[in-house]
Amino acid sequence: MTVSLINPDGHVQVPLYHHVAVATGSTQIHLAGQVAWDGDGNLVAPGDLAGQVAQVYRNVARALAAAGATFRDVVRFT
Repeated sequence: MTVSLINPDGHVQVPLYHHVAVATGSTQIHLAGQVAWDGDGNLVAPGDLAGQVAQVYRNVARALAAAGATFRDVVRFT
């Protein structure tokens, strides 16, 4: 899937932020909610928000890789 990131004229330009993402192609990958658990189901970094967020992103990266994708293919996080 190709993702084009656009900042329209007249919109504020914010570093690393794009107002519009256009995805083309026929494959979509949807990930279920990710949490700060390791591969054994143990909570990583109890009481440490930054450590837990880092684990969540490691889990997302692993999930994307299992589907043949990377963060460059992501259209939206919620």
